[in-house]
Order: sequence, then structure tokens, then C-alpha cells
Amino acid sequence: MEIIWHILLTACLGSTCVEQDVQWFEKEAECRDMLTAYVAIPPDGNWDTLEYECKPVGSRGT
Repeated sequence: MEIIWHILLTACLGSTCVEQDVQWFEKEAECRDMLTAYVAIPPDGNWDTLEYECKPVGSRGT
């Protein structure tokens, strides 16, 4: 079974959060390598929090 990884962006303003699928990868290492590049991008708004994470597509946190 092949696992597809993606970078997921979660941006929150107050109690409202939105998620955006940023990029997909075939290997976890590729996802983690690109994660550092995305984290370095300055925010484009007045978000309270911005979080980028690498995770398998369709997975849920615990």
C-alpha cells in the first residue's frame, strides 16, 4: 500500500480555523524537506496562528 504525504496548512484567527492542502509527496522525507521552506514564508495576513504539518493524506490527529 502506497502512502501519499501532504503539507497541510492550518490558519486560525480567533476561534475560527481554516485548512488548506498545500502540496502532495510520494515520500515522507520529501514532505519534511519542503516543510522547512513553507515554514520560512512570512504570513500574508494577521493570523493568530499558522501551522504547517506533514502527514498522510486523509489522516487524522490523535
